[in-house]
Amino acid sequence: MTKVSPSTGMKTMGLATRLLGILLRVVVFSGTLMAQEELRLLMEQHCYQCHGVEKQKGDLRLDTLEAPSGAGQQSHRWLEVLEVLANGEMPPKKEKQPPAEQRKAVVRQLRERLSEGLVAPIGLRRMNRTEYESTVQDLLGITVGLQELLPEDGEVDGFDNVSDGLGISSILMERYLEAADVAFEAVIRRFAPLEAQTRRMQVMEGRENLDSVAKKKGGVIEVEGALVKFTPGWPPVRIDQVHPIEDGSYRCRVAVWPYQPGERTLAMAVYVGPLFGDGKRRFMGMYDVTGTPENPRVIDFVAELKEGETIHLVPWVYPDHVTWRDKHEKQPGIGVVWAETHGPLNQDFPSEAQKRLFGESESLSMKPYQSHWMRHRKGVELHEVISSDPQGDAQRIIRAFVPRAFRRPVPQEVADPFVALTLNLLAEGRSFEQAVRAGVCAILCSPQFLLINQEEVVDDYAVASRLSYFLWSSLPDEELMRLAEQGKLKDPSVRSLQVERMLKSPKRERFIKNFTGQWLDLREIEFTTPSSKLYPEFDPMLQQSMVRETEGFFRHILDHDLSVMNFVDSDFAVLNERIARHYGIDNVKGHEHSRVVALAPESIRGGLMGQASILKVTANGTTTSPVMRGVWLLENLLDRPSPPPPPGIPAVEPDIRGATSIREQLAKHREEESCARCHRRIDPPGFALECFDPIGGERSWYRSLGEGKRISKREPYTIGPDVVMDGELSEGERFADFQDFRALLLQREEQILRGIAKKLLVYGSGRPMTLADESSVNFVVAQARQKNLGLKSMVQAVVESEMFQRR
Repeated sequence: MTKVSPSTGMKTMGLATRLLGILLRVVVFSGTLMAQEELRLLMEQHCYQCHGVEKQKGDLRLDTLEAPSGAGQQSHRWLEVLEVLANGEMPPKKEKQPPAEQRKAVVRQLRERLSEGLVAPIGLRRMNRTEYESTVQDLLGITVGLQELLPEDGEVDGFDNVSDGLGISSILMERYLEAADVAFEAVIRRFAPLEAQTRRMQVMEGRENLDSVAKKKGGVIEVEGALVKFTPGWPPVRIDQVHPIEDGSYRCRVAVWPYQPGERTLAMAVYVGPLFGDGKRRFMGMYDVTGTPENPRVIDFVAELKEGETIHLVPWVYPDHVTWRDKHEKQPGIGVVWAETHGPLNQDFPSEAQKRLFGESESLSMKPYQSHWMRHRKGVELHEVISSDPQGDAQRIIRAFVPRAFRRPVPQEVADPFVALTLNLLAEGRSFEQAVRAGVCAILCSPQFLLINQEEVVDDYAVASRLSYFLWSSLPDEELMRLAEQGKLKDPSVRSLQVERMLKSPKRERFIKNFTGQWLDLREIEFTTPSSKLYPEFDPMLQQSMVRETEGFFRHILDHDLSVMNFVDSDFAVLNERIARHYGIDNVKGHEHSRVVALAPESIRGGLMGQASILKVTANGTTTSPVMRGVWLLENLLDRPSPPPPPGIPAVEPDIRGATSIREQLAKHREEESCARCHRRIDPPGFALECFDPIGGERSWYRSLGEGKRISKREPYTIGPDVVMDGELSEGERFADFQDFRALLLQREEQILRGIAKKLLVYGSGRPMTLADESSVNFVVAQARQKNLGLKSMVQAVVESEMFQRR
């Protein structure tokens, strides 16, 4: 907006200030927005010079604008006015600025007026694939994975559990049917298990010709009866002889010790999976390697193993390996002494899952129906479930299963179609088990099972489901269902106690992983692989530690109900040794468990913005982009989502040869008029984060692959241009470096509170945010202010909000 000429009678006040003044007088003196004609009259006197018949700066014409109303056809124009006022972008920085309280009052009134008369959308949605897997596993008591059988879900407002992104198609229903069939099969144990046995291997047995192996493969020697492996990564140490001969749950134990560890703790990644081929190996954990050859550490864990699968051990001796260039350096390694498996641990036949689904009626039994070939076991016969009263048992099983699956009591007529399907198949000559399978699979693919928030009236059972899908991504447990049956979930104090209980359950890890994985984009941590030439210190152990830090940080804030402003800056971090060394923080020992570490006042690592996981997912693996990081920060912390770039405008690609800085490139990019407005918002926050490289390391200069000075002969990169971090926010505030910028964000408490409240409300309710939900946002923020801005208090407030409680 331009300055108004003196002939208008407004010598110093710009258009935006005059518009703000008009709106303020409307609020203060009348307490309500004046009628459309009266508002137009004031605009005619003060605003039409730039936004009238002759000129429409910014394509905004006020002389035809109706009074503010959320239901009005021109509400989008008022939303533009609201946005620039709320974000401090108008009046322009060179104009006289209204007092802060005055601006807040106008913004508040505009939000209220634009939300009046609006009806929030219904939150009806289907389960996403994560929720489907958790629900079916908890319902049936099985552990088989189902998520990969279903297509990926769409995202809306950053989450994949939001109604607008969860459509239903014929292809999806086919996949649900396939997943339900796999789940039903996992319920039944087809043959009686062998008695639990221990299969043990001394790793050096059968490796007499180790010298030739070492020469061919490299990286292994024998030391004191142990196989010592030096090289990190694949191929692993594979413990073939301990593989189980049938599927089941097994206790696995591995004895290891560190070889030449120096001052650092060595670690080992443990996987389980197929002996050969490209079958998917499953990560079991990262373990510290301690002990001595005489008294090694015994790593102990339980895993679901299939016939022929085994343990794979991968030394994680990073980051030392990138500096092993001189012969005199002692190379650390992992000594593996022995390994064993014991099981199968579950000896029930029939399985507990089968008993849960079918019951334990005397009319039920297991009947052999087919011989089954197994490589290591002979004379095995597969069994099916039979019944001496198939019609009676089938009806009983289906009628008992329907209310559990539908998460509420149901009238008899709701279960009748599923009973009829099952009985009809029996009448057609299908076996008892086949008929029950069809009935159960039909239930697991039915709308009543798949849909959430489908109730016409939000009763106690609906509240139980909303609580469980918010905090557990699964169906309610027995206690929630009992409270719903008793009608006690109408009581806010009971709901509050249940939230406390649920956030102490191990299942709350689903909330931590799913919410942070989407809000903070942690799910994308593997999408890029940093350049080994520019960032040779990066390794899988560091990546694991990155995610652990951020999830542990969120968990600590949640558990202790700490202020959400810790997400901007904190005096602590949650670190293990690998990530601490990456940050240059001393006296943190061990990789296996993270711990709370006090930070120095001048540390750049407090809050989310200094965490390597965030900095990696906002980079492309080779370079950083102020645009990508600026957009991430605006959307995830400041509630200021950026529109997509105009069509035909190419992305800015950083120059890894070091000839041109990204700052210079963006300055040229902003010369495009269509790009300038958004980039004035986006670029400055991104510039502040340029002190962090693509893997979250602190830097004062860019790494380059071009000509230049090297810091040592060992490193393949050269010293590029200096990093420049200073900038000016779109509101006109300047900062010199990252710490200055972070201090400015701490002053935006209201904005950050509202942004986090919206994220929790969208995730918790499963539907997009609209202006009609302003009252819920205000409620959550107000409740948080009464509880020191605590994160757990905000979660409690979300449960009590209108957006969560209504249909």
